[in-house]
Amino acid sequence: MKTKLFFFAMFVNVVTSAQVTHVEPTGANYMDKTVSFRVWWNAGSRDTTHLSKVWVWVDYITVNSNNTTSGNSWTRALVSGTPTTTAGTVAPETGNDKGFWLTGNASTNYSATVTVKLDVIASKFDWCAYASDYPPNVTATNGTYTFKGTPPFTLIASNGATQTVSGTTLTASALTVTPASIRDKTECPGVFCIYSGSDLYIDADHFCQQRASDAQNWEAWIKDTRDNQIYRIVQMQTNTWWMAQDLVWDGKPEPTATSYTVRGTARSCDSKAGCGRSYPPTANGSGAFGSDNDARRASDVCPDGWSLPSCTEANDVSLRSNVAVTEPGGTDVYGLSLYYCSGPNWSCGTEHTAIAASSGSPLICDPNRAGGVRGYCPAYAVGVSGFACVRCVRD
Repeated sequence: MKTKLFFFAMFVNVVTSAQVTHVEPTGANYMDKTVSFRVWWNAGSRDTTHLSKVWVWVDYITVNSNNTTSGNSWTRALVSGTPTTTAGTVAPETGNDKGFWLTGNASTNYSATVTVKLDVIASKFDWCAYASDYPPNVTATNGTYTFKGTPPFTLIASNGATQTVSGTTLTASALTVTPASIRDKTECPGVFCIYSGSDLYIDADHFCQQRASDAQNWEAWIKDTRDNQIYRIVQMQTNTWWMAQDLVWDGKPEPTATSYTVRGTARSCDSKAGCGRSYPPTANGSGAFGSDNDARRASDVCPDGWSLPSCTEANDVSLRSNVAVTEPGGTDVYGLSLYYCSGPNWSCGTEHTAIAASSGSPLICDPNRAGGVRGYCPAYAVGVSGFACVRCVRD
Protein backbone atom coordinates (compact mmCIF):
# COMPACT_ATOMS: atom_id res chain seq x y z
CA MET A 1 0.00 0.00 0.00
CA LYS A 2 1.69 3.25 -1.09
CA THR A 3 0.92 5.73 1.64
CA LYS A 4 2.39 8.68 3.47
CA LEU A 5 1.23 8.94 7.06
CA PHE A 6 1.39 11.75 9.61
CA PHE A 7 -0.12 11.26 13.05
CA PHE A 8 -1.78 13.86 15.22
CA ALA A 9 -1.08 11.98 18.43
CA MET A 10 0.54 8.57 18.21
CA PHE A 11 1.81 5.97 15.76
CA VAL A 12 -0.33 3.16 14.37
CA ASN A 13 0.90 0.04 12.60
CA VAL A 14 -0.22 -0.44 9.00
CA VAL A 15 1.31 -1.89 5.85
CA THR A 16 3.01 0.88 3.86
CA SER A 17 5.50 1.30 1.05
CA ALA A 18 6.34 4.15 -1.32
CA GLN A 19 5.37 7.71 -0.48
CA VAL A 20 2.57 9.33 -2.40
CA THR A 21 0.90 12.54 -1.32
CA HIS A 22 1.93 14.24 1.90
CA VAL A 23 -0.50 14.63 4.77
CA GLU A 24 -0.10 16.63 7.96
CA PRO A 25 -2.68 17.55 10.62
CA THR A 26 -3.56 21.21 11.07
CA GLY A 27 -6.16 21.12 13.84
CA ALA A 28 -9.27 19.62 15.40
CA ASN A 29 -12.51 20.83 16.95
CA TYR A 30 -13.45 18.20 19.48
CA MET A 31 -16.75 19.89 20.30
CA ASP A 32 -18.21 19.22 16.87
CA LYS A 33 -15.75 16.37 16.11
CA THR A 34 -14.15 17.83 13.03
CA VAL A 35 -10.51 17.40 12.06
CA SER A 36 -8.43 19.27 9.50
CA PHE A 37 -5.27 18.32 7.68
CA ARG A 38 -3.25 19.49 4.70
CA VAL A 39 -2.68 17.27 1.65
CA TRP A 40 -0.09 18.26 -0.94
CA TRP A 41 1.82 17.15 -4.01
CA ASN A 42 5.30 18.51 -4.82
CA ALA A 43 5.91 19.16 -8.51
CA GLY A 44 9.24 17.89 -9.75
CA SER A 45 9.46 15.19 -7.12
CA ARG A 46 8.68 11.55 -7.57
CA ASP A 47 5.14 12.38 -6.48
CA THR A 48 4.44 13.26 -10.10
CA THR A 49 4.69 9.59 -11.05
CA HIS A 50 1.66 8.84 -8.89
CA LEU A 51 -2.00 9.56 -9.26
CA SER A 52 -3.63 12.86 -8.36
CA LYS A 53 -6.74 11.05 -7.13
CA VAL A 54 -6.23 9.60 -3.66
CA TRP A 55 -8.29 7.69 -1.12
CA VAL A 56 -8.36 9.50 2.23
CA TRP A 57 -9.38 8.12 5.60
CA VAL A 58 -9.07 8.83 9.32
CA ASP A 59 -8.48 6.44 12.22
CA TYR A 60 -9.04 7.39 15.85
CA ILE A 61 -8.51 6.02 19.35
CA THR A 62 -10.59 7.02 22.37
CA VAL A 63 -8.83 8.97 25.13
CA ASN A 64 -9.95 8.03 28.64
CA SER A 65 -10.89 10.49 31.39
CA ASN A 66 -7.36 10.08 32.82
CA ASN A 67 -5.96 11.20 29.45
CA THR A 68 -4.68 7.76 28.48
CA THR A 69 -5.73 5.36 25.74
CA SER A 70 -5.23 2.28 27.89
CA GLY A 71 -7.51 -0.58 26.88
CA ASN A 72 -8.65 1.13 23.70
CA SER A 73 -7.76 0.37 20.09
CA TRP A 74 -7.49 2.28 16.86
CA THR A 75 -10.75 2.32 14.90
CA ARG A 76 -11.81 3.64 11.53
CA ALA A 77 -13.68 6.91 11.92
CA LEU A 78 -16.86 7.13 9.87
CA VAL A 79 -17.23 10.27 7.77
CA SER A 80 -20.30 12.37 8.46
CA GLY A 81 -21.53 14.32 5.46
CA THR A 82 -19.23 15.49 2.68
CA PRO A 83 -15.76 16.77 3.66
CA THR A 84 -14.72 20.24 2.49
CA THR A 85 -11.48 21.22 0.80
CA THR A 86 -9.75 24.47 -0.06
CA ALA A 87 -8.57 23.08 -3.39
CA GLY A 88 -9.31 20.17 -5.66
CA THR A 89 -12.49 18.15 -5.38
CA VAL A 90 -13.92 15.77 -2.81
CA ALA A 91 -16.11 12.83 -3.77
CA PRO A 92 -17.68 10.40 -1.28
CA GLU A 93 -17.82 6.75 -2.30
CA THR A 94 -21.42 5.60 -2.57
CA GLY A 95 -22.31 3.28 0.27
CA ASN A 96 -18.91 3.68 1.93
CA ASP A 97 -18.53 6.20 4.77
CA LYS A 98 -15.13 4.90 5.87
CA GLY A 99 -13.22 7.26 3.60
CA PHE A 100 -13.54 9.50 0.56
CA TRP A 101 -11.79 10.46 -2.69
CA LEU A 102 -9.75 13.64 -3.04
CA THR A 103 -8.56 14.76 -6.45
CA GLY A 104 -5.76 17.31 -6.64
CA ASN A 105 -2.94 17.76 -9.11
CA ALA A 106 0.23 15.68 -8.86
CA SER A 107 1.98 17.62 -11.64
CA THR A 108 2.13 20.97 -9.84
CA ASN A 109 2.91 22.29 -6.40
CA TYR A 110 -0.56 21.65 -5.12
CA SER A 111 -1.95 21.93 -1.62
CA ALA A 112 -5.41 21.39 -0.15
CA THR A 113 -6.64 21.73 3.41
CA VAL A 114 -9.37 19.21 4.08
CA THR A 115 -11.90 19.38 6.92
CA VAL A 116 -13.77 16.23 7.89
CA LYS A 117 -16.60 15.79 10.37
CA LEU A 118 -16.25 12.43 12.09
CA ASP A 119 -19.10 10.22 13.20
CA VAL A 120 -17.59 9.00 16.48
CA ILE A 121 -19.01 8.51 19.97
CA ALA A 122 -15.86 9.42 21.91
CA SER A 123 -15.72 12.94 23.33
CA LYS A 124 -11.91 12.86 23.50
CA PHE A 125 -9.76 11.05 20.97
CA ASP A 126 -6.47 11.01 19.11
CA TRP A 127 -6.58 10.68 15.33
CA CYS A 128 -4.48 9.89 12.25
CA ALA A 129 -5.00 10.98 8.63
CA TYR A 130 -3.98 8.81 5.69
CA ALA A 131 -3.89 9.11 1.91
CA SER A 132 -3.14 6.57 -0.80
CA ASP A 133 -3.22 6.52 -4.60
CA TYR A 134 -3.10 2.72 -4.76
CA PRO A 135 -6.53 1.06 -4.72
CA PRO A 136 -6.46 -2.68 -4.02
CA ASN A 137 -6.08 -4.75 -7.16
CA VAL A 138 -5.85 -8.33 -8.32
CA THR A 139 -3.63 -10.35 -10.63
CA ALA A 140 -4.04 -13.99 -11.60
CA THR A 141 -1.75 -16.79 -12.67
CA ASN A 142 -1.73 -20.59 -12.55
CA GLY A 143 -5.11 -20.84 -10.88
CA THR A 144 -4.34 -18.36 -8.10
CA TYR A 145 -5.45 -14.77 -7.50
CA THR A 146 -2.88 -12.49 -5.86
CA PHE A 147 -4.20 -9.43 -4.03
CA LYS A 148 -2.25 -6.19 -3.71
CA GLY A 149 -3.05 -3.75 -0.97
CA THR A 150 -3.45 -4.14 2.80
CA PRO A 151 -5.13 -7.35 3.99
CA PRO A 152 -7.68 -8.47 4.91
CA PHE A 153 -9.51 -8.10 1.61
CA THR A 154 -13.27 -8.13 1.14
CA LEU A 155 -14.53 -9.50 -2.17
CA ILE A 156 -17.95 -8.16 -3.13
CA ALA A 157 -20.29 -9.70 -5.69
CA SER A 158 -22.72 -7.66 -7.77
CA ASN A 159 -25.59 -8.92 -5.57
CA GLY A 160 -23.81 -7.74 -2.38
CA ALA A 161 -22.54 -11.14 -1.22
CA THR A 162 -19.05 -10.96 0.30
CA GLN A 163 -16.04 -13.15 0.99
CA THR A 164 -13.12 -12.21 3.26
CA VAL A 165 -9.54 -13.09 2.32
CA SER A 166 -7.16 -12.76 5.25
CA GLY A 167 -3.97 -13.22 3.24
CA THR A 168 -2.79 -12.04 -0.16
CA THR A 169 -3.57 -15.10 -2.31
CA LEU A 170 -6.60 -17.26 -3.05
CA THR A 171 -7.11 -20.08 -5.51
CA ALA A 172 -9.92 -19.48 -7.96
CA SER A 173 -11.51 -22.75 -6.85
CA ALA A 174 -11.80 -21.32 -3.30
CA LEU A 175 -13.99 -18.39 -4.40
CA THR A 176 -17.40 -18.56 -2.76
CA VAL A 177 -18.72 -15.48 -4.60
CA THR A 178 -18.22 -14.08 -8.09
CA PRO A 179 -16.49 -10.82 -7.19
CA ALA A 180 -17.13 -7.58 -9.02
CA SER A 181 -15.31 -5.26 -6.61
CA ILE A 182 -12.81 -5.44 -3.78
CA ARG A 183 -11.88 -3.50 -0.64
CA ASP A 184 -8.82 -3.86 1.52
CA LYS A 185 -8.22 -2.95 5.18
CA THR A 186 -8.25 0.75 4.33
CA GLU A 187 -11.79 0.31 2.93
CA CYS A 188 -10.50 1.79 -0.32
CA PRO A 189 -12.66 0.43 -3.15
CA GLY A 190 -11.05 -1.28 -6.10
CA VAL A 191 -12.19 -3.28 -9.11
CA PHE A 192 -11.91 -7.05 -8.88
CA CYS A 193 -13.36 -7.50 -12.34
CA ILE A 194 -14.30 -4.65 -14.62
CA TYR A 195 -16.84 -6.80 -16.47
CA SER A 196 -20.22 -6.46 -14.77
CA GLY A 197 -22.37 -8.88 -16.75
CA SER A 198 -24.22 -11.59 -14.84
CA ASP A 199 -22.81 -14.19 -17.25
CA LEU A 200 -19.26 -13.70 -15.89
CA TYR A 201 -17.53 -17.07 -15.41
CA ILE A 202 -14.58 -17.61 -13.06
CA ASP A 203 -12.81 -20.80 -12.05
CA ALA A 204 -9.23 -22.02 -11.65
CA ASP A 205 -8.67 -21.84 -15.42
CA HIS A 206 -10.77 -18.80 -16.31
CA PHE A 207 -9.89 -15.43 -14.79
CA CYS A 208 -11.05 -11.87 -14.99
CA GLN A 209 -7.92 -9.73 -15.09
CA GLN A 210 -5.91 -7.19 -17.01
CA ARG A 211 -3.75 -8.79 -19.67
CA ALA A 212 -0.09 -8.72 -18.68
CA SER A 213 1.19 -7.78 -22.15
CA ASP A 214 0.54 -5.47 -25.09
CA ALA A 215 -2.43 -3.15 -24.43
CA GLN A 216 -2.97 -4.59 -20.92
CA ASN A 217 -6.69 -4.39 -21.52
CA TRP A 218 -9.18 -6.38 -19.46
CA GLU A 219 -9.89 -10.01 -20.29
CA ALA A 220 -12.60 -12.25 -18.84
CA TRP A 221 -14.78 -15.27 -19.61
CA ILE A 222 -18.54 -15.65 -19.95
CA LYS A 223 -20.86 -18.64 -19.98
CA ASP A 224 -23.70 -18.85 -22.50
CA THR A 225 -26.52 -20.41 -20.46
CA ARG A 226 -28.16 -21.78 -23.60
CA ASP A 227 -25.50 -24.46 -24.04
CA ASN A 228 -23.00 -23.78 -21.21
CA GLN A 229 -20.35 -22.81 -23.76
CA ILE A 230 -17.57 -20.63 -22.28
CA TYR A 231 -16.09 -17.74 -24.30
CA ARG A 232 -13.08 -15.52 -23.75
CA ILE A 233 -13.94 -11.82 -23.99
CA VAL A 234 -11.75 -8.71 -24.13
CA GLN A 235 -12.46 -5.04 -23.52
CA MET A 236 -11.45 -2.82 -26.41
CA GLN A 237 -10.25 0.79 -26.34
CA THR A 238 -13.83 1.93 -26.97
CA ASN A 239 -14.85 0.18 -23.68
CA THR A 240 -16.92 -2.25 -25.73
CA TRP A 241 -16.48 -5.92 -24.88
CA TRP A 242 -15.86 -8.27 -27.80
CA MET A 243 -15.95 -12.03 -27.90
CA ALA A 244 -12.44 -13.21 -28.63
CA GLN A 245 -13.78 -16.53 -29.95
CA ASP A 246 -16.33 -17.43 -32.61
CA LEU A 247 -19.89 -18.18 -31.53
CA VAL A 248 -20.76 -21.89 -31.60
CA TRP A 249 -24.41 -21.85 -30.51
CA ASP A 250 -26.39 -24.34 -32.58
CA GLY A 251 -29.89 -23.17 -31.67
CA LYS A 252 -30.56 -25.10 -28.46
CA PRO A 253 -32.61 -22.92 -26.08
CA GLU A 254 -30.97 -24.78 -23.16
CA PRO A 255 -28.35 -27.56 -22.90
CA THR A 256 -30.74 -30.55 -22.73
CA ALA A 257 -33.17 -29.46 -25.44
CA THR A 258 -34.06 -32.17 -27.96
CA SER A 259 -36.38 -30.23 -30.26
CA TYR A 260 -35.14 -26.97 -31.70
CA THR A 261 -34.33 -25.15 -34.93
CA VAL A 262 -30.72 -25.71 -35.89
CA ARG A 263 -28.79 -22.48 -36.30
CA GLY A 264 -25.85 -22.26 -38.68
CA THR A 265 -23.62 -25.08 -39.80
CA ALA A 266 -20.65 -26.67 -38.09
CA ARG A 267 -17.34 -26.28 -39.84
CA SER A 268 -14.02 -28.04 -39.83
CA CYS A 269 -11.66 -25.19 -39.20
CA ASP A 270 -8.57 -24.22 -41.07
CA SER A 271 -5.61 -23.02 -38.98
CA LYS A 272 -6.47 -19.42 -39.90
CA ALA A 273 -10.16 -19.75 -39.11
CA GLY A 274 -11.91 -19.96 -35.78
CA CYS A 275 -13.94 -22.96 -34.72
CA GLY A 276 -17.36 -21.37 -34.57
CA ARG A 277 -20.36 -22.07 -36.76
CA SER A 278 -21.21 -20.48 -40.09
CA TYR A 279 -24.43 -18.47 -40.04
CA PRO A 280 -26.45 -17.05 -42.96
CA PRO A 281 -26.76 -13.26 -43.35
CA THR A 282 -30.26 -13.05 -41.89
CA ALA A 283 -31.90 -12.04 -38.63
CA ASN A 284 -31.61 -15.72 -37.63
CA GLY A 285 -27.94 -15.81 -38.47
CA SER A 286 -25.02 -13.45 -38.90
CA GLY A 287 -27.29 -10.44 -39.03
CA ALA A 288 -29.55 -8.70 -41.48
CA PHE A 289 -28.02 -5.42 -42.57
CA GLY A 290 -30.15 -2.31 -42.25
CA SER A 291 -29.67 1.14 -43.72
CA ASP A 292 -27.43 2.41 -40.90
CA ASN A 293 -23.78 1.35 -40.79
CA ASP A 294 -23.65 2.40 -37.12
CA ALA A 295 -26.59 0.24 -36.02
CA ARG A 296 -25.95 -3.10 -34.37
CA ARG A 297 -26.89 -5.91 -36.76
CA ALA A 298 -30.30 -7.48 -36.24
CA SER A 299 -29.95 -11.09 -35.05
CA ASP A 300 -30.87 -13.22 -32.05
CA VAL A 301 -27.92 -15.61 -32.21
CA CYS A 302 -25.85 -13.87 -29.53
CA PRO A 303 -26.17 -14.68 -25.81
CA ASP A 304 -28.47 -12.55 -23.69
CA GLY A 305 -27.05 -9.02 -23.33
CA TRP A 306 -24.82 -9.39 -26.39
CA SER A 307 -25.36 -8.32 -29.99
CA LEU A 308 -23.65 -8.34 -33.37
CA PRO A 309 -21.36 -5.37 -34.07
CA SER A 310 -22.39 -2.77 -36.60
CA CYS A 311 -20.59 -2.50 -39.90
CA THR A 312 -18.78 0.55 -38.59
CA GLU A 313 -17.62 -1.33 -35.49
CA ALA A 314 -16.51 -4.36 -37.45
CA ASN A 315 -14.52 -2.28 -39.91
CA ASP A 316 -13.10 0.27 -37.49
CA VAL A 317 -9.58 1.24 -38.49
CA SER A 318 -8.38 0.74 -34.92
CA LEU A 319 -9.39 -2.90 -35.16
CA ARG A 320 -7.46 -3.30 -38.37
CA SER A 321 -4.27 -1.78 -37.02
CA ASN A 322 -4.37 -3.01 -33.42
CA VAL A 323 -6.25 -6.28 -33.60
CA ALA A 324 -5.54 -8.01 -36.89
CA VAL A 325 -3.12 -10.92 -36.73
CA THR A 326 -2.40 -11.09 -40.45
CA GLU A 327 -2.34 -8.65 -43.34
CA PRO A 328 -1.97 -5.72 -43.39
CA GLY A 329 0.38 -6.30 -40.47
CA GLY A 330 -1.83 -5.90 -37.43
CA THR A 331 -0.39 -6.69 -34.02
CA ASP A 332 -3.34 -8.14 -32.07
CA VAL A 333 -2.35 -6.07 -29.05
CA TYR A 334 -5.87 -6.42 -27.60
CA GLY A 335 -5.92 -10.20 -27.80
CA LEU A 336 -9.03 -10.31 -29.97
CA SER A 337 -7.47 -12.90 -32.32
CA LEU A 338 -9.03 -11.69 -35.57
CA TYR A 339 -7.84 -11.99 -39.14
CA TYR A 340 -8.03 -8.93 -41.35
CA CYS A 341 -8.58 -9.51 -45.07
CA SER A 342 -8.35 -7.03 -47.90
CA GLY A 343 -7.95 -7.05 -51.63
CA PRO A 344 -10.14 -8.01 -54.61
CA ASN A 345 -9.71 -11.75 -54.11
CA TRP A 346 -10.33 -11.85 -50.37
CA SER A 347 -6.72 -12.82 -49.90
CA CYS A 348 -6.15 -13.60 -46.25
CA GLY A 349 -2.59 -14.46 -45.37
CA THR A 350 -1.33 -16.80 -48.08
CA GLU A 351 -4.18 -19.27 -48.51
CA HIS A 352 -7.66 -17.85 -48.66
CA THR A 353 -9.09 -20.85 -50.50
CA ALA A 354 -8.39 -23.17 -47.57
CA ILE A 355 -10.46 -20.95 -45.34
CA ALA A 356 -13.29 -20.67 -47.82
CA ALA A 357 -13.33 -24.43 -48.34
CA SER A 358 -13.77 -24.97 -44.61
CA SER A 359 -16.58 -22.41 -44.49
CA GLY A 360 -14.47 -20.29 -42.17
CA SER A 361 -14.41 -16.54 -42.17
CA PRO A 362 -12.22 -13.78 -40.85
CA LEU A 363 -14.36 -11.23 -39.06
CA ILE A 364 -12.85 -8.05 -40.46
CA CYS A 365 -12.69 -7.41 -44.18
CA ASP A 366 -12.34 -4.28 -46.24
CA PRO A 367 -15.77 -2.81 -47.08
CA ASN A 368 -14.24 -1.16 -50.15
CA ARG A 369 -12.85 -4.36 -51.66
CA ALA A 370 -13.23 -4.75 -55.41
CA GLY A 371 -16.52 -6.40 -56.26
CA GLY A 372 -17.82 -6.03 -52.74
CA VAL A 373 -21.29 -4.85 -51.80
CA ARG A 374 -20.70 -2.11 -49.27
CA GLY A 375 -24.28 -2.13 -48.01
CA TYR A 376 -24.06 -5.79 -47.06
CA CYS A 377 -21.04 -5.32 -44.81
CA PRO A 378 -18.70 -7.99 -46.16
CA ALA A 379 -17.13 -8.43 -42.76
CA TYR A 380 -19.71 -11.20 -42.42
CA ALA A 381 -19.34 -12.99 -45.73
CA VAL A 382 -17.07 -15.55 -47.33
CA GLY A 383 -16.93 -15.45 -51.11
CA VAL A 384 -20.44 -15.49 -52.51
CA SER A 385 -21.90 -17.90 -49.99
CA GLY A 386 -22.92 -15.20 -47.54
CA PHE A 387 -22.18 -17.43 -44.55
CA ALA A 388 -20.00 -16.06 -41.79
CA CYS A 389 -18.58 -16.63 -38.35
CA VAL A 390 -19.93 -14.46 -35.55
CA ARG A 391 -18.34 -12.37 -32.83
CA CYS A 392 -20.73 -10.71 -30.42
CA VAL A 393 -20.22 -7.39 -28.62
CA ARG A 394 -21.48 -5.76 -25.43
CA ASP A 395 -21.16 -2.26 -23.96
